[in-house]
Amino acid sequence: MQDWYARAVRLRFQVFTGTPYAHVSPMEWRIDPGALRGIAHSRGYLEIAPMFQGCLSFQFAPQHVPPVPVFDGPDRPDKDRERWLLNHLTGSEQVWVSLKHANLSARRVAELAETEGLRVAAEFADPNDRVLLLSRDPSPPRLPLPAPTGFRFRYAWLNNIAPVTVFVLLSAAAVIVGMPSGHEAPIVSLLFMAAFAGAVPAAFTTGLFPRTTRVGWLAREFDGSPHVEFAMRSYQMPADLVVQIAAYHGYELYGQSATQAGGPSLKFYKRV
Repeated sequence: MQDWYARAVRLRFQVFTGTPYAHVSPMEWRIDPGALRGIAHSRGYLEIAPMFQGCLSFQFAPQHVPPVPVFDGPDRPDKDRERWLLNHLTGSEQVWVSLKHANLSARRVAELAETEGLRVAAEFADPNDRVLLLSRDPSPPRLPLPAPTGFRFRYAWLNNIAPVTVFVLLSAAAVIVGMPSGHEAPIVSLLFMAAFAGAVPAAFTTGLFPRTTRVGWLAREFDGSPHVEFAMRSYQMPADLVVQIAAYHGYELYGQSATQAGGPSLKFYKRV
């Protein structure tokens, strides 16, 4: 099931990309022809007579098969959200913005960005959100990205650091409180219980940050490393958007894994 999911996502965003024609072998992709037709339809493709043996052929025909509409924020004046966006943009060279979080339309975000000298360099969308990359230099990155040098902090690590920190601090507090009396007091038991209970929500620390912040952290994962892997819960962004952002940085999805503790993870490799 996990491999099927990865293949389906790759088909949506690496094959049915808006090119005039797409030819896909169900056997090669190990995907049911019915599911393949559904994926093509959702991307605005119409099935045509096969052009190659063993393949299904599709033509991009959004006028006949409208693709699933993408998200856009409300296109109306909102002084509070516009002020927030301008504060977010001021002095920045590059900014990632989630329209779902900004609660503004793509048109309005682009207009406000221009007042700060930024333009839309790229956009990534699905039915539930649209992410804009605003930059003073809107040219696409040179691919493949160079391999990173030196240490670079990954914000996904916060979900590991925070629960350990909570557990250690509360456990230490319990020990310190219990030391003078030499025997276990009710407050000591409560502190130990809080240490265990607090470590669980702390494992989702990144989810406490705004969506716009998280998408910027997500983009930093694609830093030129040969392979990138992270748990979906780290940034809580839909896989469709993640794959599009990865492709912009020269990465392709090749698999998915899951653990009971960490949940599903996506695996990417850098195209060379």
